[in-house]
Amino acid sequence: MLFFFVPTLYAADLAYLQSLVERANSLKLAEQREWLVLLHYKPSGGGFISEVDDPQFFIAPHGKTNPQVELEATLKAFFALPMKERTQNQQQEAQSQHPQCAFIARYHWLKQQLSFDSKRLPAQPCLQFEKWLAQLQPVGLSLIFPTAYLNNPSSMFGHTLLRIDQENQDEQTRLLAKALNYAASTEEKNGLLFAIKGILGGYHGLFSMLPYYKKVKEYSDIEHRNVWEYPLDFTLVEIHRLLQHVWELDKIYFDYYFFDENCAYHLLSLLEVARPTLHLREQLPPWVIPGDTVRTVIAASDLVKQAIFRPASATRLRHRLNLLSPTEQDWVQTLAEGSTKPDDIHLLALDITARTKILETAYDYSYYQHTKTHQSNKARSRRLRKLLIARSRLPSTAVFPPLPNPPRPEQGHASFRLTAGFGTEGDQHYQSLHLRPAYHDLLDPEIGYIPGAQINFLDLSLRHKQGHRGLSLEGLTLIDIVSLTPRDRFFQPLSWKINTGLVRRQLDKNKRSLVYRTNGGAGLSYNLNTFVLGYAFLESSLDIGGVLQHDYALGVGGNIGLLVDVGERMRMRMYAMTHRFELGYTQTVHEIGLEQRFTLTQNNALHLQWNRHYFSEEQAVSQIELSWHWYF
Repeated sequence: MLFFFVPTLYAADLAYLQSLVERANSLKLAEQREWLVLLHYKPSGGGFISEVDDPQFFIAPHGKTNPQVELEATLKAFFALPMKERTQNQQQEAQSQHPQCAFIARYHWLKQQLSFDSKRLPAQPCLQFEKWLAQLQPVGLSLIFPTAYLNNPSSMFGHTLLRIDQENQDEQTRLLAKALNYAASTEEKNGLLFAIKGILGGYHGLFSMLPYYKKVKEYSDIEHRNVWEYPLDFTLVEIHRLLQHVWELDKIYFDYYFFDENCAYHLLSLLEVARPTLHLREQLPPWVIPGDTVRTVIAASDLVKQAIFRPASATRLRHRLNLLSPTEQDWVQTLAEGSTKPDDIHLLALDITARTKILETAYDYSYYQHTKTHQSNKARSRRLRKLLIARSRLPSTAVFPPLPNPPRPEQGHASFRLTAGFGTEGDQHYQSLHLRPAYHDLLDPEIGYIPGAQINFLDLSLRHKQGHRGLSLEGLTLIDIVSLTPRDRFFQPLSWKINTGLVRRQLDKNKRSLVYRTNGGAGLSYNLNTFVLGYAFLESSLDIGGVLQHDYALGVGGNIGLLVDVGERMRMRMYAMTHRFELGYTQTVHEIGLEQRFTLTQNNALHLQWNRHYFSEEQAVSQIELSWHWYF
């Protein structure tokens, strides 16, 4: 079967092929880790299955599940006729690449292991690959981590990619390097549909190579995401091995899964190809979050050289605005609006340093507004040009101190959280257990995460009531997102929230029942001072359940609160909410509450909460709970 299915051989080399196969079998090459990572095999039952889903990646009919037959078929394919000796049809079928080139990483590894005789198995020229490699000029690799972006489901947990570094690069020329990206291949614009299909593996995932500056522009100027760069300590031989494998994966697809086989997971598989002694993916939790990738790579001994922070344009702008006096901020605002000209006599009367700060910041702010609208504005474009010309006439000396680096992503808590606690609700004592696979809420320690952002996914809540047997389901939140982005005179974003899942609803003093709730709203948030963030939402809720009159309840209401940081280890949240359900099951509910979190270590914290729930004019229930958070 081996000799029947694979391309035509040199007739005189059948004996040599057979000897190579026998030697490969005696060395058990198909069981070697190098072969398994090159083909992306993972254990399955008593055998293996490749994570690659594109049949074009395999030469043998059952290569996806059989490393042995794929290795033998690969060896046979290397004996195929040279391209110049093939018929036109054979060349078209092979897409103008000899198997030694199409599977170049396999070829070089097997050649190293079996010491091919160059006379009996001549090496074929791979001109396309050599030209591609020469254009890259690789001397290094960097892991790139853009922080989370809540407005895009594919990036709400952050993203990871690799940069192919060249020799003698500096901060500016690094932008000209190539970036290796893995992502779902789709033009889907509907965020909800993308999330659903991404979770279920409804998209193909592909590797692609693109200019790094394009990704930086997308992250920094359009999505306003900070970027962390981690140069990695790989040898040139290892880098070439990785790139040979990337060449093999050109146009080869994997089934894309949002929470496991995603960008983070498959980039780690490339690092394992480069250095097979690494076992990075084995260190990952079942849910693969891009931030966990960074922690895993950094935990590998001596793999990361340093960490470089590349702030987003909006981050840099906020930093500069905070360094200006109120009067200087007034100048910036009027210049950006166009009510003041760069050659205004009162502006020219200021000293050079103040003018330089004002003009630089006014230009940055105008450019920020320009990129935010995604629309051409001729008046703003003219103002940008005039501001740039005015700044160019002043000395080029830097007038702003560099932006201090924030805490690094890997210094934050792990994404998986287990919570155990005890408390009382009304006259009922209970013990509670919560399990949250991902990833951060407003009370969690903010180090390494976006301030004011909350993303909880599949948050499971169980409770054991005193005097009862077993556990009862208290809730299962499918997704819970909150974005509290503070407003000021220069930035006016809307805060928003959305959550959906099963919750316990208090129907009366003695009855609580599970309903399915979807809640969302929009609002405003402000920094009242350095340590206090205030917010207010208008929101609506839809509850669905057989215990409700007409099986549903639809209502609107409001929610206000304060987030208060007390030192570096403690955060408090005080809130009050009211909701009027007018359609279906009618009811008015109010709630006030206080939550406190005290950080013990990076991955351990104590949490105390109290709330009082009013569900009629005469009835109310209080709850208090003390719990321990363990992040892992």
